[in-house]
Formats: sequence, structure tokens, C-alpha cells
Amino acid sequence: MMLELLAVQTVIIIKAPWRPCPLLAATSESKTIMPISELPSSGILHVRVTDDLLLDGGTWKLGEDQKGKPVAKIASPATPMFQQVVAYLEAKPVPPGGSTKRADEARAAVAVCLRWGSYFAILADPARPPAPNIDDEQVSQIDDEEMARLNIEISAALAWWLALSGSDDRRYGNLVDRALAYLPTGPKAVSALPSGDILLASAVPELAVEVCRGWPAERLERDMQTSTNHGIRVIANTITHIAFRNGPIENVHAGRYLGYGLNERRVLPKAEKSIIRRAQDVFFSGLKAADCLRYDGAWPPPAERVLPFLHGVVGPLGWSCTEVSRPVELPLRQDQQGGP
Repeated sequence: MMLELLAVQTVIIIKAPWRPCPLLAATSESKTIMPISELPSSGILHVRVTDDLLLDGGTWKLGEDQKGKPVAKIASPATPMFQQVVAYLEAKPVPPGGSTKRADEARAAVAVCLRWGSYFAILADPARPPAPNIDDEQVSQIDDEEMARLNIEISAALAWWLALSGSDDRRYGNLVDRALAYLPTGPKAVSALPSGDILLASAVPELAVEVCRGWPAERLERDMQTSTNHGIRVIANTITHIAFRNGPIENVHAGRYLGYGLNERRVLPKAEKSIIRRAQDVFFSGLKAADCLRYDGAWPPPAERVLPFLHGVVGPLGWSCTEVSRPVELPLRQDQQGGP
């Protein structure tokens, strides 16, 4: 009964009006791109989310790679970005009249775990000057090491989110309500995408039995141990893989390599809109899949119920189950003005 859903993944991007929060608007007159020769040797990556929330995205220092090319060595922040967001929210009053719906949960989760609680907040920061080639769809705007940091941070945050949702209903519901009240969030319209159906299929107990039977014998013991030790993170990795890594972010990541600007906005508002919308729609299905496991009494999920999320057709290969962030060595455009 290896469901057809495990063989087909459909990607649908729904176009609908949405604009980043006006609170974050910045005038282009105030934005300038600084050549490398004028950059200080080190600094901190800050992101202003609201008037009273300034995120620490990590420190950076200029250096050279093994070939003598200029790079920015970016260290992860001491406190993960999503934990900074959570601490900010939990210091706020609980807004009155909260009623948690799964669509609201998905919007809140994306705001906390992806839009503001990860390195994505730096890449899509409207207060930064746009990269000079940001409109060129043939040019890569995100380096491979930045993609790795994004995947890790979003998944680690989502694993924490899923663990909280299954352990403390009151705290979780209050966090959802606070996120919707105090953070800029994505569009209110959230709907399940066909590509998210594979997450629901992976939560079906009958499928788990079949997957275990058909698992390669030489990998079964190792993968069952991973599922035992890191079950929620495995599920979070798979949701992140479908919701984010296999979505429209790839249009920003792919392309010709020209080097990157250290302190530039590299995600256009229209790309941000597509990325956030898809993430919300797939998180919707991912949260529903986690609920299905809980309703079955399989939470925290036992190894045999996690194994379908490790299947190569469903989840990513080789993703970390322990890291919460990762340093980046960012290759810089030598003039930070467009050419290598």
C-alpha cells in the first residue's frame, strides 16, 4: 500500500495580494551599498522587526577564502533567532479573545520559525538596500551555505514548535495568539496544497507498517535509531523540506554565481510573498499531520511512526537532526556593486 502520494509531489503557488507590513517600509533614498573597501572589518547583523524588537542575526567579519577571494565569515547568534522572537512574544500580554484555528497556527508558526525566527529575516529585510542584481532572475541571490543555515534554523524552530504544541496547550495557544497580535504575518487565507498531502499520508498508521516492512534491511536499525532519538526533528525536517526548500525559494537560490553583498536585501517582496504563502499552506498540512499522530496516541512519535517521514520520496537526505544554526562563509562581490 505504498500510496501514490509517495510518488507524486505537486507544487502549486497561489497568487494573491499581500504586502509586507507597512511598519517595515524604508525609503530607497536612505539605502546605500557600501563597497568592500569601505566596510568595517566586523559587525553584527541586526534586523528591526517592530519598534520594540531588534533581532540579532549573528556577527560577521571580513576575511579571505582559500583562494584569497573576499568573504564574510558569519557566526550564528548566541541565542537562536526564533528563541529571541519567542522570548519577545512571551513578555507581551496575551491578547484577549484568542481562538486558535489551524490556519492561524500555520500563520503564527511561519512568522516565528521562518519569516522572523531565521536567517530569512536578514535576506528579506526591507530596511536594507536591494542587491543591484536583485531583479535578474538568472543570478543567484542565496549562497549554498546560507541555504543550509536557513534549512537548519527553520527546522530546529519548527521542531521546538511541534514539541510545544504537544506538551503545553495553554502556552502554545497563547504563543499563537501573541504571534498573530505582535508580529507582521503572512496572508490570512491559508489552504492545504496537494504537495502537503504527502505529510498527511505519512501519518497514517497503516502506511507506517508497510514502510517498516519494505525498509532496506541494511539501513533499518540505523534509521530506527534516528527516529527514536530525533523523531520530532525528523518530522520538522520533512515539513521544512516540502514547505520551504522545495518551494519558490529555489528561484532565489538558483542562478549564475556572481558573489553576494553582505548587507543587502536579496529577496524581492514578490518572492517573499510566494515563499511565505507556500510555507503557510504546507505548514497547515504539517500541523494537521502532527495532530493526527497525537490523536492516535503516537506523541511523542514512536520510531515506527516517524520512519515514513524519513522515506527518500518524502523527506530530505542528510539533514541535521541536532543543529539549531550553522556558520556561513559568504563569498562577496569584490566591489559589492555587481561584478566579481
